[in-house]
Formats: sequence, structure tokens, C-alpha cells
Amino acid sequence: MKKWIFVVLALMIGGFCTVSNADEGKKSEDTGVTLEEVVVTATRTEEYIARIPANVTVIDENDIKNSNAKDVPDLLRSQQGVVVRDLLGNGKKTEVDLRGFGETGPYNTLVLVDGRRVNEIDLSGVDWRQIPLEQIERIEIVRGTGSVLYGDNAVGGVINIITKIPPRKFSFSAGATAGSYNHHKEHLFFGGGNQNVAGSLSASYDSTLGYRENNEYRAKDIAGKLVYYPAEYLSLNLSGAYHVDEYGLPGSITEAEVIRDRKSTLNPYDDAETKDGYTTAGLDLDLGRYGEILADYSYRARRNKSDFPDPLYPYKTEGDTDTSAFTPRYTWQGKILRHMNNLVAGLDFYWSEQDLNTYSGFLSPKAVLTGVANIERNSQGAYLNDEVSIFENVILSFGLRRERVRYELNRRDLSAFPLAPLHETVIERQNAYSGGLTYLYGGKSSIFFRANRSFRFPLTDEVVIFDYPAGKIRVNKDLKPQKGKHYELGVRHSFTPHLQGNVTLFRAQIKNEIFFNPATFTNENHPETLHRGVELGTKAELGNYLTLLGNYTYEKATFKKEPFKANTIPAVPRHKANVGIRVHDLMPGIVFSTYYNYVGSSFLISDQANRLEKNHDYFTIDARVSYKGKRVNGFFGIDNLTNTKYSQYAVAGGGGTTRNFYPAPERNWVAGVEISF
Repeated sequence: MKKWIFVVLALMIGGFCTVSNADEGKKSEDTGVTLEEVVVTATRTEEYIARIPANVTVIDENDIKNSNAKDVPDLLRSQQGVVVRDLLGNGKKTEVDLRGFGETGPYNTLVLVDGRRVNEIDLSGVDWRQIPLEQIERIEIVRGTGSVLYGDNAVGGVINIITKIPPRKFSFSAGATAGSYNHHKEHLFFGGGNQNVAGSLSASYDSTLGYRENNEYRAKDIAGKLVYYPAEYLSLNLSGAYHVDEYGLPGSITEAEVIRDRKSTLNPYDDAETKDGYTTAGLDLDLGRYGEILADYSYRARRNKSDFPDPLYPYKTEGDTDTSAFTPRYTWQGKILRHMNNLVAGLDFYWSEQDLNTYSGFLSPKAVLTGVANIERNSQGAYLNDEVSIFENVILSFGLRRERVRYELNRRDLSAFPLAPLHETVIERQNAYSGGLTYLYGGKSSIFFRANRSFRFPLTDEVVIFDYPAGKIRVNKDLKPQKGKHYELGVRHSFTPHLQGNVTLFRAQIKNEIFFNPATFTNENHPETLHRGVELGTKAELGNYLTLLGNYTYEKATFKKEPFKANTIPAVPRHKANVGIRVHDLMPGIVFSTYYNYVGSSFLISDQANRLEKNHDYFTIDARVSYKGKRVNGFFGIDNLTNTKYSQYAVAGGGGTTRNFYPAPERNWVAGVEISF
């Protein structure tokens, strides 16, 4: 299988080089520093991709419309350096991993929506289904650490989801989607305004029975945005959204059960529900030659319940988390000693409070209240980043950050044999730095190098230990913040206006990387790990009708010291490849696209000892045909055309003796229609 993938990629690269040679005469059009694409994530201000010392990808509206994606993780899985593991097959419980962190990938990848953090303070991760695709304008992926500009969680990279700006003219659209497993979705959007004010409102309902038993999912979403321009130098914005869902939790099944019936579940009654809403207010004040001031204040309230009604050992949880954030920043572009500078400096304040109730029972069908917790996690960060044009085409960038986090941990055990309560405060501080050099040449082409220091603070669940031998709940004082040193070297080359390619080499040495140890049921630091690899990507537009895309990622993530010295970090595939073909405008409005996705084998989650057989490699092929008219759009797609039977998520169980799987869907279809005015 691997050889076949390498052959396909070689043929693609060979074909691209042929196109490059054929267009050699056009290269004179690309001389000089002329840039086009814009990205905002990497520097917290608008910046051209070619100037950024990082491997950056933008998924735009056309990419979204020409995919079979039902959610954001579906879009991400075809990108270089991104591994997606979907536990439930519907996007609700999905892990996204940048740069090979395996099980802890979701906690080492920062996810933003319009610059607003959506990572949780505990182990629950990111709720990807609270961001419907029809609300998204583009997605920016910045690989490599973003700790200086964003702080905690941004170790492997940053994913920023940009939602649509309200249109100035009246706009209306309504659509419906149907698919396998009784899936249907309806959505509605309208917006409009004038030169001074514009607003939009969207709503959707999504429902499916899911691929497996007890795999249903139902969700409702509503979102609105208002932008006001009281003066040329000032803009104000207000946005908000509310999401509610309920879903089944089929859980994992053993290898023997997968063979017998991969759609089965051992947990037919386990379920959960979520209520999640936020509001954000922001301003953008343009001071002319004195710079620009931007500030955002956001508030998010998240309520979730999980119920595991085992007749002998019932268990359920109820969690309420409130998070406020204030993120003012100042940007300035101007010359110092005849050298152009692009400066950004700011403060990040986050205040989170979580109330958590746990209910359990023993040899009883009814669960009773057995634990009450109140947890606060507040952080303050200050940062500065500057880009200096040493020459017109040579850019030096450097940055610093200082961040402090404070945990207030309170928990009472109300069980029949209660543990001593927890009342403790923990304070941690960390620094980050970055330095990069970018050389621009030939239009949109560039070479870059950068070195960075990253950090990750422990999550609230990782800090607390239930110490049964000692009869108390306590803080894990042995757990330290994670620190890393990162280096990367990359080339973005534009052979012609219609042919681009990129290569990035990366290396990250992590100290005190945080892992869950299944032998002790605690989160611990591993002394040292090493993550390194190469990311390749290419895109070619052949004539007016054909677009080819391809990427390949090699990642090697290993433990460098005992107790797992030289072992591979679980859930990190060594090889990953994607090939896409898009045929457009052979007939007016018709686009056909197909994508081949390959993910290599990897050790099971929690198998740090590398004792068990790996989760097998797999590939899928997806295809879609779409029509775009003046008022009506439609599409039909098939995922997993070859009906591959595989699991994206596999974990070691039974004390490291069994292999447990979350089976992924087999061949399935999706179709939709939308009208717009």
C-alpha cells in the first residue's frame, strides 16, 4: 500500500514539473515581491502567507463546497500534517492532532473561532459540531507552535475558523441535505445592510441515527453577527451563537466483536447532551500612522450531561463551565531606521469556572450524588511580536510571551466511604519565545527558518488525583508544565501562477510531555520526547478544467528516555498521504471531485510499551459531483467508495492486553440542494 502511494505522488510531482517546464516562459511575470494570499492567524494581524515563517494552509469557501465534508474535522483530515480520529463517526467526539502528539493531540492543538479560544479547560477537548460548515468563510491552519502569540495549547499548531462577514446587500439562502443512516439537515441564512451597518442570522437542524447502534445525533444551531461602522476609522462588531445537541455513546468494542458485528455496541443506553452558547463584542480602532487598536470581549456558557445507566454500577455527570475572555492588542506598521516593521503586542485574560457533579451507584439501578467540585482556572498572558524587513525581501521576526495560570481546586467526595476533600491553589508560570527568518523570491515564493519555545499547562483533570491508598483527593504535585524547543525549515515555491509546492522539515524536542499512564491511572510527565518529520504539498491548475492536489506527511514521534526509551508514541502514524482531482466547467456549473486519503498504521492509544499489534493502515476514496447555478446549487457525494472497514480510533484495554476499536462508517452517501437570492 505504501509503495502505491509513493508511486502516485511521484507521478503527480513529475506531471507538475512537466507543467512547470512548459510554462517556463511565464516566470518573468512572477519576478519581484508581489504577494496575493492573506492569512491572519499566524501574527494576530493581517499578513501575507509568503512572509510567515511557518507552513500555513487556507481552506476557502470553494474547498468547502467541493468536499463531502459534514463538519470541520472532515475538511481537516485531507490536510498535510493533520491526523483526525473520530470516535463516534459523526464529528461530535473528534480528536485533531497537529505534528504527531497522538492521544494528547487535542490538548496540544489550539482551536479558535474568529480568534476566540474554544479549547476546554478539562479533558473534554474541542466540540467541533458547534461550528456548522455553512457559517464558515475559511479555515486557517498554522503548523508548528504558536505559543508566543496564543499561549497555552498551541504546541503543535493553531487552527483558526473564520465565520462569514454579514453582506452589505440583502442575501438569503435555504438548503437541505440527506444521506445514509437517516441523516438529514436543514439550514437557513439571511443577511444584509448598508455602508454603515450589516447583520446576518443563520439557523440549522441536524439529525442522524448514525452508523452504529446507539449512535444517534441531533443538534440545533442559531447564530448571528452584527457589524457597525460609525466612522471610517472605527468598526464595532457583536456576534453570538447557541448550540444544543443530544447523542448516543456506543463506546468501544473488542476485535472479536468488530469481526462479529462492527455496528454493535455494549452500551445501548449511554447518552449525553450539550447546551453551549457564546457572545462576543469587539472593536477595531484605526489610528492611522500611529497604529491600530483591536479588542474583543467574549463570554461562553457550556452545560453538558453524560449518563451511563448500568443496572449494577450506574454513573452520570453534570458539568457547567463559564468562560470570559478579554484580548486587547495593538498593531503598528511603519519604518524604524528605514526598515519596515510589523509590530503586534497584546494581553490575554481568561477566566473559567466549572461546577461538576458526579452521581454513581453500587449494585443499584439508581445513581446518587457522590461528588461535588468547583474549579477555577484563570490565566493572564502578555506578548510582543515584531517583523523587521532587513531588506526588501528578507524578513526577521522575533517574539516573547509571559503567561501565568492559577487553579483554584475544590472537591468534596460524598460517597459511602468518602475521601478527604480537596481545597488547594496551584500557580504556574511559563515563558515562550520565537525567532524566524524569511527570504522572499519570485513573487509568492519564499524560504523560511524559525526556532521557538513552547509550553502547555496541565488541564484541570490532569492536575487532580484520587489517592485511594491515602484516603484523599489531592493535587498531583509531581506534574509539571510541558516545555518544548521547536525548529523548522521550509520552502514555498511558485513554479508558475498555476503550480505551487511546499516542503517543510520540523523537529520538536519536548520535555515533561504530559501523558496518561494506564498502569497508575494518573497523568504523568515523560522526561523527554522527540517529534520530527517532513510535510510535502503541491497544487496544480492544468488548463481551465483540471486541478490536482497532493500532500504527504512523514512523522516520527518517539520517547527519548526511560521508561519507554526508543518506543513510538501511540496514535501517531508514520505515513499519511492525500491526492485530489477536481474537474470543473467542462459543463457550465458542474464540478466533479475525488479524493484519496491514506493513513498509516499506528500503535494503540495507551500502549506506550508498544506491546500490542498496531491499528492497521487504511485508505478511503471519496467522490462528489456538484452544480452551481444562479439561484440553485446541488450536489451528490459518496464517501468511502471502496467500502473499507477501518477504525480511526483504537485503544489498549484490559491492562494493556486487549485491542478496543471505534469502527468508522462504511460506504455512505450524501446529497443536498440550496437556493439563494
